Amino acid sequence: MMDSMEFETLPLFSKPYFSWNLSTDYVGRRFIYRPDSDSTMEDARRMIDRFRLTNGALLLAERQTAGRGRAGRSWVSPPDVNLYFTIILTPAPDAVRSLAYVTPLAVAHAIEEVTRGEGAELRPELKWPNDVLIEGKKVAGVLIETTSAADERLVALVGVGVNVNLDSGSYEEIRDIAVSLKDALGFAIPREELLAAICNHFEELYEAAAGGLMAPFEEWRDRLVNLGRSVVASGAGERIEGTAVDVAADGALIIELPGGRRVSVEAGDVTLRSAR
Repeated sequence: MMDSMEFETLPLFSKPYFSWNLSTDYVGRRFIYRPDSDSTMEDARRMIDRFRLTNGALLLAERQTAGRGRAGRSWVSPPDVNLYFTIILTPAPDAVRSLAYVTPLAVAHAIEEVTRGEGAELRPELKWPNDVLIEGKKVAGVLIETTSAADERLVALVGVGVNVNLDSGSYEEIRDIAVSLKDALGFAIPREELLAAICNHFEELYEAAAGGLMAPFEEWRDRLVNLGRSVVASGAGERIEGTAVDVAADGALIIELPGGRRVSVEAGDVTLRSAR
């Protein structure tokens, strides 16, 4: 583990150090580094054919000028402190849905791994559909989109933003809702170790889900903090208020209404908040 004080003087991302910690067969093996990007998702979309990006290619930016999360929300993306990246995959059509639970679960596993033994091991929580929280505040978000390559292959873009060494209190717009690993730990951690751990866990979980194993889905479901709580789902002109009781195999959230009737909502159609 790199000494935290030494790391403070080396803010730029080190590809060799990242590669040293990587144990995957394909995720992250093709690595594209950009000092600046409007959005790694948009860059990846443009580069799929131009650079012949293959399954598992990863595009990382030190800074994003137009980073975005779900529903078009902006993602605060200052330089050299966080992770902003997109993984390019060419999945079978029936494997796409697994990305919504595999990705946040991989991030949670990676955070646990790199903070273990640091005197303040973190155990992130997961929030439906694919957010990662620490003590109720957002530490990572996931955005998944699909497109097609020139040869008509299905391509999935898995965008991830993780607040690593950000001083979230310096940003008024997020200080009450976001947290970084540095905020929680009290010291900086090497981003290279965290990104490699995310890739390692992501490939393992993705392959398990693609092979028909339900363990990744079941662990994700068991770790969801929404379940058992009162929630409000709103979108497409509808407002649904009730208790989040389960998630379906396709990832839809099942909400039980006051009268006992159950409805399911898709992640792409709603925003979710706790009922007051």
